[in-house]
Amino acid sequence: MDPASHVILGQTVLSALDRQGGSRFGPGGGAAATLAALAPDVDCVLMRRWDVYLRWHEVATHSIAGALLTGISVALIVRLAVRASRLPHLIVAGGVGALSHLVLDAGSGARLGLLWPFAEARYPLPLVAMADPWLIALLSTGAVVVWWRRDRPAAARQMLVAVALFAALKGTLYAGARSSFTEQQGPAAGARMFEARWGFFTQWLVHERRGDELHTWSVDGRRGTVTRLLSWRVLPDTPLTSRSRALATVRNLHRVHAFTFAVDAGARGDHRIVRWSDIRFCRQPAPGTIDCGLWFGGVYDRDGEPKTLVMQVGNWIQTRTVE
Repeated sequence: MDPASHVILGQTVLSALDRQGGSRFGPGGGAAATLAALAPDVDCVLMRRWDVYLRWHEVATHSIAGALLTGISVALIVRLAVRASRLPHLIVAGGVGALSHLVLDAGSGARLGLLWPFAEARYPLPLVAMADPWLIALLSTGAVVVWWRRDRPAAARQMLVAVALFAALKGTLYAGARSSFTEQQGPAAGARMFEARWGFFTQWLVHERRGDELHTWSVDGRRGTVTRLLSWRVLPDTPLTSRSRALATVRNLHRVHAFTFAVDAGARGDHRIVRWSDIRFCRQPAPGTIDCGLWFGGVYDRDGEPKTLVMQVGNWIQTRTVE
């Protein structure tokens, strides 16, 4: 989810727990909640290796244990900066902010390993898209109302009720989308994943693998309509794509993505490039073509030996030596 939404929700939950006429959390409490609401995304330091970042982003600091640890860390930092603060109050504020981060990410469909490192189970709940404009508008409006109202704790509680009603409505539409898709396309024959479609209040994307084919559909939770957006046939491995599965970039991709496919670009001068992606990152401008925002793979020499690991994020290309 976007940073503004994280900050607003963290502050709203803290205000809802507060009391009128005086802060229950004392000096520094608001700062602790604000910083802790952003703190789980400290794993962005891994972005210098995008494949590693994607592998760990939905566990570690995005588990309950990891988020609470980041909240406590923030509390300790704020305690050093705000001498009049009290550490127990800061820890509570930091914990509230950090856990609110997980609530938003889980509600936006992130496959969080909430019980990591004790369990590998993932808990996606795709009610809204990442940086969902509808939720941002609701939270922003609510933040203005809470700031303007004299009784901020009461206003914050009312805002949380409004967010809960919004989530209930989206949940109802999501259930309708799942039901309509299953009725028209049948039970899942392979991997299947729903995620809210950005900018559309009633629509969800459905990614699925059926045998050697990958598909992305759009389903409307109110109308029940299903539209195919992408269809891609997964070709059998070539000797080189088979070997590329051992590359660190490709292993990390496969650890957390279920709709992967490879493209052997063939010979380019004295080298060959093998790239992998997941249809969640792709669109289909025309039948038989595919355009993906993320690619992971490697460069091989003419003898088939791996020379360089390659990650492409849009037009940004990262490389590192073979590990």
